[in-house]
Amino acid sequence: MARALLLVLLPVVLPLLLYMGYLKFIKRPVPAGEAGEAEDQERARQRSIFWIALGTVVVLATVFATLRFSGNVTPGTKLEAPRVIDGEIVPSHPVE
Repeated sequence: MARALLLVLLPVVLPLLLYMGYLKFIKRPVPAGEAGEAEDQERARQRSIFWIALGTVVVLATVFATLRFSGNVTPGTKLEAPRVIDGEIVPSHPVE
């Protein structure tokens, strides 16, 4: 599980967290007389942070669902392919 987190989750989440940190802590100076534009920029930045956070949640949910439903077969296990026997579909299963 730790290996899956490092190989799947970290490469997806780390760039998003770095970008969110960039948006959070980088502030551009506002020229005098442009306070209205600064408020618009702040609202736009907050919207972009919201969509980034929402995207992160969706990606994490997808990763966790994939890991949860991918099966409990360890790497290197030999699998027998699904087949039809007497008109019934026999799903794939590990061969021992």
